[in-house]
Amino acid sequence: MNLIVCKANIPKGMFVFLYIFIVAANFFAVFFVYKDWRWVMENQGRIQVRFQSKRDSELEGTSEVLPGFHKEKGKFTCNRCGNQNREDFAVGPCIICNKKCHYCLKCLNMGKVKECCVLVAIEEKTPAFSPHSVQLYYKHTMSKEQEKLSQELVKVTDKEHLVWAVTGAGKTEMIFELIRTVLEKGGRVGLAAPRIDVCNELAPRIKEAFPLEEVIVLHGLTDVAYKRTPITIATTHQMLRFYHAFDVLIVDEVDAFPYSNSEMLQFAVHRAVKPTGRLVFMTATPSKLELYNIQHQQLSYSLLPARFHKHPLVVPLFKELRNWDRALEKKKIPQELFLWMKKRLDKKIPFLVFISTIRQIPVVEEMMSRAFPIASFSSVSSQEEQRQERIQLMREGKLEFLITTTILERGVTFYGIDVAVIEAHEEIFTREVLVQIAGRVGRSVDHPGGEVVYFYEGISRAMKQAKKEIESLNEEARKRGLIEGD
Repeated sequence: MNLIVCKANIPKGMFVFLYIFIVAANFFAVFFVYKDWRWVMENQGRIQVRFQSKRDSELEGTSEVLPGFHKEKGKFTCNRCGNQNREDFAVGPCIICNKKCHYCLKCLNMGKVKECCVLVAIEEKTPAFSPHSVQLYYKHTMSKEQEKLSQELVKVTDKEHLVWAVTGAGKTEMIFELIRTVLEKGGRVGLAAPRIDVCNELAPRIKEAFPLEEVIVLHGLTDVAYKRTPITIATTHQMLRFYHAFDVLIVDEVDAFPYSNSEMLQFAVHRAVKPTGRLVFMTATPSKLELYNIQHQQLSYSLLPARFHKHPLVVPLFKELRNWDRALEKKKIPQELFLWMKKRLDKKIPFLVFISTIRQIPVVEEMMSRAFPIASFSSVSSQEEQRQERIQLMREGKLEFLITTTILERGVTFYGIDVAVIEAHEEIFTREVLVQIAGRVGRSVDHPGGEVVYFYEGISRAMKQAKKEIESLNEEARKRGLIEGD
């Protein structure tokens, strides 16, 4: 900046003061410009709630500024989560606009979106990072079928693609090559899962496979500050915070609650991908809609019907277990279940016992303690704060069995275990859930077999469907020559 000063009219002290003032003004101007630039850079691919301000208008050249709500014909649409349900909006006094202001209840746990706020959305640049060589470390050698599917994922160009691989097939390893390809081009990869447990199980495997790449894990129990990284692992709820961020977004366990029946989360996942990006869904149990779309060639897919160790999936057994409610009242374990558990305790085979509701846990724990007073066991559920610690104790062989709800139906691996499902006929045990539970057994080369028992009072349709699906996948694997020694 050129400074013109008339020395005749301005005292020397004033001249110095003006000079310092102008230098300081320029410094602060540059500082705030840099601060805004840095904010924009760090928040590429993000959508954030902000109140109307001058700064928002200054960012319009680098971001899209949307109203919190879109209103048409008297009907609100939340621009963050896509909610249009009138019952999922509330109204209350607002300290910002000093009016009664509507806000969205659907995505309230991610921060309040109100009528008077704006959403600042910044698209991720392409490439997101500098292209570079990526080191990929494989812990296990993939089978020919895994390798074939892995290369298929790299070559597929469809906007959406489904990976249908049985439980224990090694889905995680099969996405490594796709991740490496994207990262080498400077792209950004997201891995999303409906549950925290699945994210926590996935994170160390990704970090081990890509030791030189920066990875961030985001979910409701993490306390790390957000940072742009080449690899982001997050729950599907966290996708509400992203906007055209990922070149490839891989959604694991796509059939699982709450993603499977949430229009909000599905909306968020699709918006989190760049317009030029790809979505890859992974599941062992496709939904009816996905199966329909596959059948009518509306969804491209890759199928792997066998596990990497080339042993068949364990087919569940059906065993009658009557008067479970009475057993709970008396706090006495039924004879059929007692004998099944005792056999495994005697042979030192660890096992999981699935029950239908959380409220049964204290009673079942007391029942088990009475029947097996010296056995080491514990319980886990969505309400248990020490869930991860107890899962780890089970993995380390310090527990002989775990009592669990459907929280452990997927995303958690134990080796050499058996499984019992009590009240398998109950509504909560859907086809998908029962297949996933059966998939906890026989996952390792050292322990490719085991036993899965569905204890019932009446055989449900879901039980029949689950058994039929497992048998069909085994048959398909045999046809392809993917099962040996069966």
